[in-house]
Order: sequence, then structure tokens, then C-alpha cells
Amino acid sequence: MDMNETSKTEILTLEDLQRQRAEALEELRAQKQVMSDTARSLFAPIAPAADKGTAVMRAFNTGMAIFDGVMLGIKLMRKVRKIFRPRG
Repeated sequence: MDMNETSKTEILTLEDLQRQRAEALEELRAQKQVMSDTARSLFAPIAPAADKGTAVMRAFNTGMAIFDGVMLGIKLMRKVRKIFRPRG
């Protein structure tokens, strides 16, 4: 780009700025609504199990998820301790 070239800049009026601000605000409100709907659906209480088999499977899945989380935590702690262990 040559220094002698002039770039054309768009002249924004106060009305243009107000319109852009209103559009951005509306977009933010829509995104906030989507995020709150998603969070609400993620943290909604689980519906009661229809039968005993479903209840047992749900309890088993919850237990396995807890076990998996604990095992992952233990493995991570061991690796971090190994990294920071003084060598001697």
C-alpha cells in the first residue's frame, strides 16, 4: 500500500451509531436468552424413573460417573506430584 493512497472512510452519523448500538443490544439479549434456556435445561431436575429397571440403570450410571471422576482425579494428582517431586 502506497503512502499517497487515501483510504475512504465511512462517515457515521449519530443515528447510525444509535442504530448499531440498538442492533448489538438486541443480539446480546437474544444470546442471553439462549444461554439461560440452555443452562435451565442442563440443570433441570431429572424426571422420576418410569420403572424399577430405569431407576437401577440411572443409579448405576451415576455411580460409574462418580467412580470415573474419582479415578481421573487420583491419576491427575499422581502425575502432578510426580512433576513437582524433588529429585534426589
